[in-house]
Amino acid sequence: MNKYLRLYVGIGVLFCVLVCSIGCESAPKKRPVYQASVWENPEWENPEIFQINRENPKATFYSFPSITEALEDKNWQASDFYKSLNGTWQFYYTDSVQSRPEDFYKNDFSLKGWDTITVPSNWELQGFGLPIYSNIKYAFPKNPPYIPHHMNNVGSYKRSFNLHKNWDEKEVYLHFAGVSGAMYVYINGEFVGYNEGSKTPAEFNITEFITSGENQIAVQVLRWSDASYIEDQDFWRISGIERDVYLRAENPASIKDIKLNGDLSNNYTQGEFSLTVDLKNTSKSDGNKRIHVELLNGDTQVFSKDKALKIHSGEEKSIAFQTSIPNVKPWTAETPNLYTVLIALKDENGKVEQATTLKTGFRNITIKNSQFLVNGKPILLKGVNLHDHDESKGHVVDEALTLKDLTIMKQNNINAIRCSHYPKNTFFYGLCDQYGFYVIDEANIETHGMGTTNQGLDKKPELKKVHPAYREDWKQAHLDRTMRMFERDKNHPSIVTWSLGNEAGNGDNFFATYDWLKANDSTRPTQYEGATKYENTDIQAPMYDRIPQLIKYAENNPKRPLILCEYSHAMGNSLGNFKDYWHVIRKYDVLQGGFIWDWVDQGLVAETEDGRKYWGYGGDFSAGHLHHDANFCLNGIVNPDRTAHPGLEELKKVYQNIHFSEADFKSGEVKITNEYFFTNLNHFKIDWELFKAGKKVASGSLGVLDITPETSKKVKLDLPELDYSENEYALNFSAVTHKKLPLLSKGFPLAKAQFISGKYSPKFKENSKEIISVSATENDIVFKSKAVTASFNKDSGELSSLDYGNGNIILKGITPNFWRATTDNDFGFNMPKHFGIWKKATENSALVSMVLKDEKSTYDIASIKEINKKGNSIQLLASYKLPDYIATLQIAYQIDASGQITVKTQLLDVKKDLPNMPRFGTNFIVNKDLDNVNWYGRGPLENYQDRKTSQFVGNYKASVSELYYPYIRPQENGYRTDIRWVTFTDAKGQGIKITGPKFLSFSAHHQYNSDFDAGDTKQQRHTIDIVERDLVNINIDNAQMGVGGDTSWWTRPLEQYQIKAQNQSFSYRIIPIQ
Repeated sequence: MNKYLRLYVGIGVLFCVLVCSIGCESAPKKRPVYQASVWENPEWENPEIFQINRENPKATFYSFPSITEALEDKNWQASDFYKSLNGTWQFYYTDSVQSRPEDFYKNDFSLKGWDTITVPSNWELQGFGLPIYSNIKYAFPKNPPYIPHHMNNVGSYKRSFNLHKNWDEKEVYLHFAGVSGAMYVYINGEFVGYNEGSKTPAEFNITEFITSGENQIAVQVLRWSDASYIEDQDFWRISGIERDVYLRAENPASIKDIKLNGDLSNNYTQGEFSLTVDLKNTSKSDGNKRIHVELLNGDTQVFSKDKALKIHSGEEKSIAFQTSIPNVKPWTAETPNLYTVLIALKDENGKVEQATTLKTGFRNITIKNSQFLVNGKPILLKGVNLHDHDESKGHVVDEALTLKDLTIMKQNNINAIRCSHYPKNTFFYGLCDQYGFYVIDEANIETHGMGTTNQGLDKKPELKKVHPAYREDWKQAHLDRTMRMFERDKNHPSIVTWSLGNEAGNGDNFFATYDWLKANDSTRPTQYEGATKYENTDIQAPMYDRIPQLIKYAENNPKRPLILCEYSHAMGNSLGNFKDYWHVIRKYDVLQGGFIWDWVDQGLVAETEDGRKYWGYGGDFSAGHLHHDANFCLNGIVNPDRTAHPGLEELKKVYQNIHFSEADFKSGEVKITNEYFFTNLNHFKIDWELFKAGKKVASGSLGVLDITPETSKKVKLDLPELDYSENEYALNFSAVTHKKLPLLSKGFPLAKAQFISGKYSPKFKENSKEIISVSATENDIVFKSKAVTASFNKDSGELSSLDYGNGNIILKGITPNFWRATTDNDFGFNMPKHFGIWKKATENSALVSMVLKDEKSTYDIASIKEINKKGNSIQLLASYKLPDYIATLQIAYQIDASGQITVKTQLLDVKKDLPNMPRFGTNFIVNKDLDNVNWYGRGPLENYQDRKTSQFVGNYKASVSELYYPYIRPQENGYRTDIRWVTFTDAKGQGIKITGPKFLSFSAHHQYNSDFDAGDTKQQRHTIDIVERDLVNINIDNAQMGVGGDTSWWTRPLEQYQIKAQNQSFSYRIIPIQ
């Protein structure tokens, strides 16, 4: 072989090696496949086995080696007694029990080919398995307590860890804050324990399993189990280790649990402090110890006590402390005053062995005379329901997101949170203590798929025989979940009520959990929606009772305070008649508020192939073939990223605690009411502004007023002299924080009001003395003057062209409009079926005649061959027949030589017994250039006739695209009501103005109305399906019915916010803007 050939061969071999090397690196790793033996009688199909070797539940507190460190008030990660196991784990996912790695927990088990996963997380959002959203129906065949093995997904986790060197003589515990699924735990190849119950901690003593060197932990989680039957909440069914995992170390003699309470006496001025510390000695020798306790108000010590005790080997002992604190600062959601409780365990020489701090607040919760009282006051609970939800991480919610939620809530006058439908992360309660929220803590129990008390279960005895709430073999599981919630959270002052669960029947097991809570906590009431007709609830806590039901309860000798556990279902474009709810709640003492369903849309971030992001819902993420409840997870008043729905502003207005009434424009007097129960209005600054026809003409400040809680005061403004005869005035009030308050900066607006007085006089264009002529072409009737050329199609009667000297602006002429794109609430009562005749009427009106009129004569367009007519103003009357002869419609156009066009729409001869109309209005489409919108009416946000109290009458500007609100499932949006006038202009300021003799409503989009309409049934549509078109689609209406919101499954808007099918008319004028 010559040298050149050898060189070529060498290069070729090297090339092949490189290619092979690169190819091997990029080739997918081979994933192992396992075949497990048949799993006989598993724990996860036995309701009487919900834990093995799990430690008893205890209160949340974190231990530190010194008092100094404990007083720094940091979390567990700052202490040497803890070691985080969060982070990257080896992971193997399989769709079924049969294909799980059975021996994965063994130390010598090969993990070659396994994936990795981040802990905490839900594995379905990490690319393993499918996220399923279901409201009620189980994701598996209903047959409690059994789960089909072939469809039970399994996640196997494994990682190694090393212990801290100073842990050699300590007891070591493995702590899982929350695991969604049935969990088996192994250390170094040995079985440690088992747990069910996803939202409260599972802790195991692993001291005997660990070594001083490297250790292995293995966890196997089954997606479904018997526990899934009682965790049937309305949320994403996603799995895995979803909260923190850590190790913690304890000295052999240590503090095991803490129970504290801050009550009030002496007319709520004296604090009654009580503390019980539980200790345990696991060492082989007795110990002489000292417990040191301090109560601190900031840095000021208000109580200090040391107690000595001897604790024998293997002994558990409790030691109690009590004292009274005069002139205590009470805790409420308005005034979240907290005291620090320091507890230190010392040896007999005074050396600190363990120190911890907790926060406590002094408050008194009682029910008296059928009222729920906090510190003696019948507070109003202005609440929301809160699910754990992160738009990317699912049920993995961190402290930063929780703080963001609480901040937005405070900014919108929300003072109460129901933990729907399970206990939250521990830091949630600490933040509620600190910043002030009334919390209903709810046990992780919902058995909706098996039937619920107030939804027919009481009449189905056969179902009760298999229902977990009624069966003895499920009783301990119910008690376990209740006890774990209570023991973990018992020390938080923000928790004012316990809830037994949600939609889970009301058998003996709920009487047992109620009795247990009453026996173990005399400081708080207990509630349960399923017990509204039974005795095992202290609060009447119905869901979705409508206004007549509330009135009936309040007026018929009520025995319990009524607080709606769920109401105002905020799905999509909703929250209608919210002010009507609160008008009634404020009227009756026994009605004390409620919790909106719910806070956040449970949408998950999805992405198209070309990189466009949107929020997906049930049936997305390749799970459309499985049972799902579509977008019923989108019930929030904020989006998944916590941006606001338009309805949030309405909630804020209705929930506000400062009210303005009896405004007298002549005397300048206004009444200001303080609805706070513990806060003087001297925390706020009150300003006012006076507007004339949308333009500010005066303003002033009332400054800081001394108005005590639950009182009112009349104050006087320095208003200028007003002319009411031809002018409309708006007097606006705002209340902003005068000082920094919890989660609120100084100057933050919390309350507002508007009063309208005078008379609005629309300004129409005076007709010129010029002449307008009328002629005919083959297809059109043409009106022409120096100011305007307007054409009407002979076949349709529609305005086909409108030219004010700069070209035609009309793309589609004026047509009647009785329909709206169906909202989620509309689908709830099946509007396409019940009101569908009006959609048919919108789409299928037929022209009957076209008539020309002037002062002297009338001409039927169909009967004359030529038109040659002139005048100062000419009327064209188009008459239409609506389908099925339900009515006739006339649209009359008065075309003036000035270019002004008056449009009058009349609905006549309306057939009897027709359903109500979604809307009565008109629609037309203009050039996209008319993109700038200016209106005088309610704004700036979207509003409807039953959701407009927060949107004040004013002069507003926006682009057409800014009028659109992108609900996650496209539907009716972007409406504005009580419009005096609206203009649509191009970049040069040229366009049209629309005004009427009475108030109008309008919307405008770069889409057709039909773009937002799913049709007769809901479709799997998203914001990415809404495409911007080269047009401006305008709706000018007499009215659109309210959006409703009592429920999203059968109720319609309140009767006063619907539109009767009857003879009616409205008019407006189109005026050129040159």
